[in-house]
Amino acid sequence: MPEIFKKSKNQKMKLYLFLVILMITTMELFAQNEVDTTMLKAGSLGDIVVTAQFEPQSVANAVYKVKVIHASSIHHKGANSLSDLLQEEMNIDLAQNSVFGSNVEVQGISKENIKILIDGVPVIGRLNGIIDLSQINLSNVERVEIIEGPVSVFYGTDAMGGIMNLITKKDQRETLEGSVTVFCESINAKSLTGNIGYQFGKSIIRMNGGIYQFGGLSTLDSVRSVNWPKRNDYFGDIMFGRDIGKLKLIYNGHLSQHDLFTFGDPSRHGKIQDINYFTRRIDNSLSLNGQVWGDKYLDMTTSYLDYQRYHDSYDVDPITSASVLSTKDTQEKNIVKYRYAGVKASLGKHKQSDMLNYMLGIEVNSEESTGERILDKKQSIGTSALFSSFNYKLLNDDLELQPGVRYTYNTAYGSLMSPAFNAKLNLASNQKLRFSYARGFRAPTIKELYLDFHLKAGPTTFVISGNKDLEVEKSHSFNLQYSLNARLSDKQTLLIEPALFYNEISNLIDLSELDGSSRHYINVDKFKSMGGRINFAYVPSANFIIKLGYGQTGRYNQFNKKNDSDPIIYTPELTSSIRYSLQGLHLNAYYKYTGKRKGFFYDKMSKEIKETIKSDFNNLALTISKDFFQKRLGIQLGGKNLFDVTDVEVTNAEGETHSRNLQLWGRSFFAKATFNF
Repeated sequence: MPEIFKKSKNQKMKLYLFLVILMITTMELFAQNEVDTTMLKAGSLGDIVVTAQFEPQSVANAVYKVKVIHASSIHHKGANSLSDLLQEEMNIDLAQNSVFGSNVEVQGISKENIKILIDGVPVIGRLNGIIDLSQINLSNVERVEIIEGPVSVFYGTDAMGGIMNLITKKDQRETLEGSVTVFCESINAKSLTGNIGYQFGKSIIRMNGGIYQFGGLSTLDSVRSVNWPKRNDYFGDIMFGRDIGKLKLIYNGHLSQHDLFTFGDPSRHGKIQDINYFTRRIDNSLSLNGQVWGDKYLDMTTSYLDYQRYHDSYDVDPITSASVLSTKDTQEKNIVKYRYAGVKASLGKHKQSDMLNYMLGIEVNSEESTGERILDKKQSIGTSALFSSFNYKLLNDDLELQPGVRYTYNTAYGSLMSPAFNAKLNLASNQKLRFSYARGFRAPTIKELYLDFHLKAGPTTFVISGNKDLEVEKSHSFNLQYSLNARLSDKQTLLIEPALFYNEISNLIDLSELDGSSRHYINVDKFKSMGGRINFAYVPSANFIIKLGYGQTGRYNQFNKKNDSDPIIYTPELTSSIRYSLQGLHLNAYYKYTGKRKGFFYDKMSKEIKETIKSDFNNLALTISKDFFQKRLGIQLGGKNLFDVTDVEVTNAEGETHSRNLQLWGRSFFAKATFNF
């Protein structure tokens, strides 16, 4: 590991002290510098964002710190899915499972505590707490808005760690326009996507669809162990929008089918079973938003989501490799269905010239799950909530205070209050300091409450069950962020953004240890994460952007009192990117270093607490793209994971291999062609 990442406990404290000092000293250093009115492309202050806002407004004026990833970045990275897009992002860690897919961690918090939205509508269908990011295609996404830390006042449960809101394309310049994109990657992956849009009068209709195929890949020596399973994704979207005065009515429909085929290893009895998993989504939403009653903004969305997951099992002859569809594990027995119906409405006022602004909202939703593995084969949960936030300006509008609160009633756990407080201070025309505190929460899911899964293994039947007495997970979270956007010359700009965070979660929900032949969900423990980061973005000229970031994420060590170890274990990360354009040729480089990650586990055999270390790794991607024939044709070539990282080794304190974590599938190269009309 580079020496810069080998830090003692005192050195880590110095890092946080340095970030705080940097916030203060740069205030005076650049206080008189004029803000760059052309805005940094690296984090454009002119971006309009909608996530956790009273009404759409510029990212510079937002009280919450909102990170925006544009369609141009999606294109330049050659990203097909959300997991592709987030590979090199700061403060975001991805974990991979061959069956459950890609899982995201933000500020050290993961699984159910990160909420994924598409146009403000939640993505449902978590498996083991995971939304598979590789199933979320980006071909119809205009931008991704990310908020780190709790946003429970606006979005309720599952938002303790943060929000990722994918905003789809809804507008176009021409009456009729569309595109067709072909993508091929050297890992036996290919995709074909297309979209078309037509504007007529005050209406617009857009359609998008495609297919992604991956032939499977193994980073192991075993003949049957394909740890990156074969998969086929099919998807289609339709959007209809109509202007009604100052309001806009939008319908979004989405249909997708995801097939995943896994090869089984021989059991100790010599039996082999292959499984073909199927995931189907049907999503519908209808929204109405825009100006009403002069300076008020109305935002209403109703949605109905239908999710199904099931599988076919095949018994494989170990000698002939012939397979037969299993009659024991059938689709009728293993299918799980989730349905979500919700209505959310808010009325806000946010005039920059007014001292007091506000937002009032209401949300009602119902979740239902059916299947053989759900208690009594059918369970449902209903949730109703009222939420409100006020924005008050002081000190000649340089200080904004924004308290908020959400009252939630849930049919499973009763009522709950969730407060939050945000503040933004304009230190100068080009400097902003943001602070946020939130009391977040996560409600137990239907699975955690009502799971009833029986697995027969020889003479023993193992039971994994839910727990109707689970308590709500709750969190205290603090975030402090400083932003400086300095104009160094007529062509040069510099963005500096240091930040600190602290999260504490209580009543963490997890599975109990095996008690005889049964396990169930319990409130087991607490969790903490804390850390800091600093990001730089330098624009020496209009066609050249350089970004650099360094951060430390600390995660709570629950065994610290038993083995006299550090209560918080830190992992460093370093990111950088370069974008250069010359005569229509775009060159891009993306790099991320993820440091060693220490952990502890309880060894049942020795009855001791043992240490593990997950190895560090580097990830580098390069792309080159150019448009031809007046941007009618776009060609892109690139390489991903150029350091050829596959599985990441996890060793014990003695340096012996403990396990290997699935991380990346090795080096790959891709070509992409887009025809626009």
